[in-house]
Amino acid sequence: MRLTHSFSALKMYENCPKRYLHQRVLQEVQDEGGEASIYGVRVHESLEHRLQSNTKLPEESERYEPLCQTIENMGGEVFVEKQVALDDNLTPTSWESPDAWLRSILDVLVILDNKAVIMDWKTGKRRPDPTQLEIFALQVFKHFPDVKEVTASFLWLKTMDIDTEIYTRDDTQEMWARLLARLQRIYNSLEEDNWPAKPSGLCRFCPCRHFCDDARL
Repeated sequence: MRLTHSFSALKMYENCPKRYLHQRVLQEVQDEGGEASIYGVRVHESLEHRLQSNTKLPEESERYEPLCQTIENMGGEVFVEKQVALDDNLTPTSWESPDAWLRSILDVLVILDNKAVIMDWKTGKRRPDPTQLEIFALQVFKHFPDVKEVTASFLWLKTMDIDTEIYTRDDTQEMWARLLARLQRIYNSLEEDNWPAKPSGLCRFCPCRHFCDDARL
């Protein structure tokens, strides 16, 4: 079986291999999302429309107007909801290509000569995971070969807190080694058909909870 990857898929596996099996390998269930995720999609869309076509922000998001203006004033080339993909040789490919192996969506990407700025909107509680920023940076280094440095940030929209990491092209060999080692665990599970459940507080949100004997509800 051919696997494809993303940050969210990797986190799903690490949180619970059994859910990964049912949702991504067997594709027996789908995550329809709850109220919080629906809200997050709505905010993302309003920011996308504001930055792409200068559509006025709706009332629930209008306090982010200064943030949008700051992005516009940065100069450089601005991409919004940029879809990027690599094949399993770590070569850029199109999002819809059958050889797409690692996919990422960059909420905001600004290219400033040999530097890049990535911003990822977060509408939930502040729980930064730098792995996501590392994957984003690795994508940018592959898709924009002139970029030497990436500044990647989570923007926590409820509180306007920011978590930032800076990566250089010289870091990428170690970054790829870390990521590929984690992805290899998924292939090991596939080869050994070993998908242990990891019961946790996340069980009550899991689409497998209705039939999983290990679910902690």
